[in-house]
Amino acid sequence: MYFDQIPLFNFEEHFNTATPFHAHLSKDVHGNIKSELLEEHMNLTMSYFDKLCAEKNLNPIFHHFEDRLVGDLSDPAKALWKELLYNTIYTHDLGKTNPNFQCQKMNNHAHQTTLSKNTNHSYFSALIYTNHYLNKVLSFKGKEQHLLFFTLVFNSYIISKHHGYLSSFPKFLEEISRDLAKEKPHDCILYLESFGSAINKPGIIEQSYYKILTGLKRNELWQSIPWIIYGRFLFGLLVSCDFYATSDFMNGSIQNFGTIKDIRNYQMAFNQSPITQNIHKHQLSKNCPTGSPFEKEDINTLRSELFLEAEENLLKNPNESLFFFEAPTGSGKTNTSINLALKLLESDSRLNKITYVFPFNTLVEQTKSSLVNTFNADPSIADDITVVNGITSIKSLTTSSDDYPDGELYTSAAQRHPDIENRCTDYEQSLLARQFLHYPIVLTTHVNFFNTLFGTDRESVFPLAHLANSVIILDEIQSYPNHLWKEIILFLQDYAQLLNMRIIIMSATLPDLGQLSLKDALPMPRLIKDPQRYYQHPLFKDRVSLDFSLLKYNRESILDKLLDKIIETSITLENNPDFVGFDNKILVEFIKKSTALDFFTRLNNKLISQGINREVLCMTGDDNKAERKRIIEKVRTGKNLILVATQVIEAGVDIDMDMGFKDISLFDAEEQFLGRINRSCKKKGAKVFFFNYDPADLLYHNDFRKQEHLTIQDQAMWSLLENKNFAAFYDIILKEINTSKQAYNVLNIENFARETLWNFDYFQLQKHMKLIDDERQEISLFICGEAVEIDGILIDSSALWDDYIDLLKDNSMDYAEKRVRLSNFSEKMDYFIYQIPMPKYSFAYQGQIGDLYRCVRDETFFPNGKFDRNAFREYHENNLFL
Repeated sequence: MYFDQIPLFNFEEHFNTATPFHAHLSKDVHGNIKSELLEEHMNLTMSYFDKLCAEKNLNPIFHHFEDRLVGDLSDPAKALWKELLYNTIYTHDLGKTNPNFQCQKMNNHAHQTTLSKNTNHSYFSALIYTNHYLNKVLSFKGKEQHLLFFTLVFNSYIISKHHGYLSSFPKFLEEISRDLAKEKPHDCILYLESFGSAINKPGIIEQSYYKILTGLKRNELWQSIPWIIYGRFLFGLLVSCDFYATSDFMNGSIQNFGTIKDIRNYQMAFNQSPITQNIHKHQLSKNCPTGSPFEKEDINTLRSELFLEAEENLLKNPNESLFFFEAPTGSGKTNTSINLALKLLESDSRLNKITYVFPFNTLVEQTKSSLVNTFNADPSIADDITVVNGITSIKSLTTSSDDYPDGELYTSAAQRHPDIENRCTDYEQSLLARQFLHYPIVLTTHVNFFNTLFGTDRESVFPLAHLANSVIILDEIQSYPNHLWKEIILFLQDYAQLLNMRIIIMSATLPDLGQLSLKDALPMPRLIKDPQRYYQHPLFKDRVSLDFSLLKYNRESILDKLLDKIIETSITLENNPDFVGFDNKILVEFIKKSTALDFFTRLNNKLISQGINREVLCMTGDDNKAERKRIIEKVRTGKNLILVATQVIEAGVDIDMDMGFKDISLFDAEEQFLGRINRSCKKKGAKVFFFNYDPADLLYHNDFRKQEHLTIQDQAMWSLLENKNFAAFYDIILKEINTSKQAYNVLNIENFARETLWNFDYFQLQKHMKLIDDERQEISLFICGEAVEIDGILIDSSALWDDYIDLLKDNSMDYAEKRVRLSNFSEKMDYFIYQIPMPKYSFAYQGQIGDLYRCVRDETFFPNGKFDRNAFREYHENNLFL
């Protein structure tokens, strides 16, 4: 074990313990108060730290940090570095010895308040920690003293923030430098060691720290990333173990950390699925072609070849941390990626979790269904797969009431809420599992994942320790803002190496982000050595032909031409016998919502006027969940229809259309759109027409790809798209990114390392790495109207709103239970919620909760059944004084 033989701070030796100190108070269902001794809490925190290290195999992780941060130090210096780290966890609550905290927070009147009345404990813990270890640090000389001093100050900063967020480091440094040079504060009066014995003047801590930092900035610029990750990882461990210990005292012990215990169960289920069995049959038949379950030109032959090649190249690189997996849309990436994840877990016993990360919630939900089938619908594994995002309810965990003495947990809940469906729901454990990702297989979004990597508050970093020793599959990474691609790959490389992550970056349009690495970085393995082998295969290359003829029309005339061409194409699909297997389904995509809605109305009207029977559907980002589900189901199962949409259709929507029309935007977005057409690769004659109406820069800010010469407005890009030559396209983009990062402006990457990273400006880092840079102010409308069927149950929107209000007002409910039940409501309410910009006009509403307003549906602002934000504005402006 990494921390064997490392001494803990001796509490009894350094504090006057004649009068007990309390850490927490708890009230049982009978109203009885019980208190927890501070020493008990500190010991319980360390117990959970040891448990977490064992469950998550964290001991090698600490070796990684040691090697990267203090690898050159002597063994005695490394031993002190370990002691500083270990005791950051143990000493985090020493400040609760503050008499004011004991009197005012713990009602422990055996102590007397001081004149300051200050009840803070986190900062005083940091102060005591620094004071205690400073002499030990100063006993070393030269570089060893410098790095140990740097660590001591940094660790104390982490302690000081464990009840808040990672805010200003310079302010903390100024305060602790001042206070350590003073006489002992009265708030630390029961701490027996003297203050300031190693410091001869105020400010010396701050001056010494900045002197060391100047040298690090000059000589080890990119050591800033490992130190940033170290700080966040230590912060995550500290707040997690503190939270676990507190929860144990309040609600009972935590037994399950949601890790994969036995990979063999997953492998068995995966290998028994029909898809995997056929792939293995194909593999065995390579020397005997008649034994293959697939025809030579069957797309499943190609999918099997890709599956096997990716596996082979993965196994050739067992010690790598990051992998690129590029493959065409429809080539079975999800199934292949699960096989890769299982192979990684099989090859490294430390790995114990799989995390899938997607750009859109639609992809998250869709992939869960695919994964259940991938594991042959094994019910135990299906239960291990959990969606974690902002709209899916918290997974309810159940337990036997026998686990709780006197059945108090369930008795109290049942007494207050006799309508509880399942009285064995453990709300505390359910919320805890969600906060810390106590699930073996997690499906989440890019935004959630980046919040864990870069967020500054406690709840953001709760899951970080659980991402250690995980296989992480990042899907559609090119959807990240490309001015951040360099920072993203630099952080992913170090996060993967330090936390023993295995990260598979996959997409149909995958930039070689390795070109953005530092100069001394090793190349990252590509799991498909020659992606063109698959892209150039007729099944993928020829499944959709491209037509650029509509690009010659200007903005004034294109919509009329487009209407005619769509109707002409639909009639041709209906009447031409050459289109075998076609269902006459056409997809039209615009950039702006308003354009899509207007065109939807015009197309409907023109079809009616010509007596043509077609169902026309429209889907934009303004549609709520119920409407999206209704439309997608109609498109999947219907025929003779036209879907008008915005970019919400490009990725994450599992539909297979016959023909497409697209307003041009970014080069790789065009390929994402092509992936919605002839996905089955079984149709001959599928085509996509490109046109130019709304400018793409309305949507894609700060994106190198929006330059005209890098879009298909430039004919030079036509052949790149037709031949799927994404490497040539991304080479141009990556060179521009590298050039911009070297320029002397706000994008300069070295300035970012010096001023943001080395100054431990975690708030600025979080802001810098924000994926969605959207400063628009919006409100949410809960629009009551017709009942909606959700999972076979008819939901009345008005009753749902009333029940939601009642739940919010219920102050008798425990916090965890309320969070879980509110998440259940939020998932249902999402079916009735629409987003609009903060209105500059008055509108009628029948209830309000923060930025959520209850309104009554009127068909005036639902023309053709579609919510229209402009019609909503006009309706309320016209009816304001009626």
